[in-house]
Amino acid sequence: MTKSKIRNIIRGLALIAFAVCLLLSRSNYFTEFPMVKMAVCIIMVVVFVEQLIERSFLGMSIPLGVMTCLFQSELGLGDIHFAIIMLAFVLIGAGLSMIFGKKSHHINIVRDGDSHTIDVSGKAEYWEDEGNFDLDNSLGSRTQYIKINDMKKGSIDNALGQLTVYFNGTTVDPNGAVLDIDNGMGSLSVYFPKEFRVSFNCDNGMGKINMHGECSQDMSQPLIKANVDNGMGTIDFYFE
Repeated sequence: MTKSKIRNIIRGLALIAFAVCLLLSRSNYFTEFPMVKMAVCIIMVVVFVEQLIERSFLGMSIPLGVMTCLFQSELGLGDIHFAIIMLAFVLIGAGLSMIFGKKSHHINIVRDGDSHTIDVSGKAEYWEDEGNFDLDNSLGSRTQYIKINDMKKGSIDNALGQLTVYFNGTTVDPNGAVLDIDNGMGSLSVYFPKEFRVSFNCDNGMGKINMHGECSQDMSQPLIKANVDNGMGTIDFYFE
C-alpha cells in the first residue's frame, strides 16, 4: 500500500469520525459532551500527526493552537483573545524551527554531462533523476518549475498547502509518461504546454477539479497518463 493511499485512508476515517460527531452533537444523548469541538479536534490531530511525520514544528503548532482556542475556558485562558493564542503558537513553532530545524543538505550528481541537485534533508521536497521526479508539498505556498528531458514518471503530492507547478521546458519520453497527482485539502494548479497530450483518470472526493483549455489531439505526440486523486481540495489544470 502506497504512502498516499495510507494517508487517504487516515483522512477518510477522520472525516467519518468528524461527521459522526456532528450528528451526535444534535442528539439528546450527548448534551454534556462538546461533540463539535471533539470533531474539530479529530481533524486537528490528523494534521498534527502529518506535520509530525514531516518534522515541521510550525505545522504542528497550528493545530495545537486551534485546539487550545477550542478549550480556552477549560484551560483557564478564557480572557485571552483567540488571535493572541494563535500568534503565540505560531511564534513558538517558528522559534522551535529556528532552534531544531535541520538545514537542507544537497548533493550534486553529474551524469552524462547533466547536473542534478537533489535535496536529501530527511525527506526531499523535490527530487528528479533520469526522467523521473517527485514533488511533495505539505503546508504553505510553493511554486515549482519542472524542466526535464524525456519525462517518464512523476509524482505530485500536495497535502494542505497551495502548490503551483509549471511544466514549461519539459519534454516527454517518446514512449509516454505516467503522472501521479495527489491533492488532499489544499489548492493545486498545474500548467501544461498546450502541445502536451494528456489523458486523465480522476478520483475526486468532496473537492473540485477544473480544466482550463485543451490538450493536444495530435496522436503522434507521446501520451501522459495522469492519475489524479483529489480529496477535499481544488485542482486546476491549464493548457497554455
